[in-house]
Amino acid sequence: MNIPCPNCHALHFLSEKLSNSSPLHPCFGLCCLQGQVALPPIQQWPRVLQDLFDDPQDQREFKKNVHQYNNALAFTSVGVEVDRQTVQGAGPASFRIHGTLRHVMGALMPPQGLQPSYAQLYIYDPQEATHTCLQRNPDLQGHILLDLHTTLREHHPYAAVYQQAHAIMQAKPPEQHTDVCMRLYLQQGTDGRRYNLPTVDEIAAIVPGDGSEIVRKDRDIILHLQGGGLRCISNLHPSYLPLHYVLLFPHGQEGWHLDIPLQVAGGGNHRSKKVTQTLWYAYHLHIHPPWHH
Repeated sequence: MNIPCPNCHALHFLSEKLSNSSPLHPCFGLCCLQGQVALPPIQQWPRVLQDLFDDPQDQREFKKNVHQYNNALAFTSVGVEVDRQTVQGAGPASFRIHGTLRHVMGALMPPQGLQPSYAQLYIYDPQEATHTCLQRNPDLQGHILLDLHTTLREHHPYAAVYQQAHAIMQAKPPEQHTDVCMRLYLQQGTDGRRYNLPTVDEIAAIVPGDGSEIVRKDRDIILHLQGGGLRCISNLHPSYLPLHYVLLFPHGQEGWHLDIPLQVAGGGNHRSKKVTQTLWYAYHLHIHPPWHH
């Protein structure tokens, strides 16, 4: 795999070239549709996260349980009905579900008597949050969890967004806590091709409400201080990926959404044609030196 795409520089085997291109000047379509897909790279991981893959003392433990570390620190949980009969059978490990795989979020404060989890953990002190995580995940290493939680609080903009929303809602009188909610409204200027990291103000406008507002599921997230049940995050929402896969997107960089335009020949972009989810994943799964990791 040593032939770069002339447009996005993704590496290919020569046999992957388009049939109408020559071996001397190969062109490729799987990576970027011959230059029509232009996306920023996934941002480089913070040093703490990079070190966990390189440190001889911790890397084996971290790699073995990386999914569990991610799930322990994610803002959203996976809502799914697991087929237990298949899971308990003999043979290789499997994960079979009924219905739709979805990401869900609860209130910002746990019900009375229950411990905080997921996004609720980012409202608490890192030491306290780590202690709670370890009670739920006793197989994980405390110092790794603490380092990861502290790093995400520092780098992931949604940690600050949720802390800010929680502070505003907590200012309401206690008798209103079960009814108060907020809308995190994704700012309109985002097209998915920028290279700068998102800031708190760029990610979401925090809009108080009473739950009766018209909601666009592909741009809005409704937060409740207490109660409200579990709410699904739309898979069309740009934050669907960074809210759950926090170790892949520790800077909160947006995932795929409906408003990423394709590039057109001659410069500019064609607003009526958008980057599909398949194209977005295909672009990022290809190796793009030197920034691929």
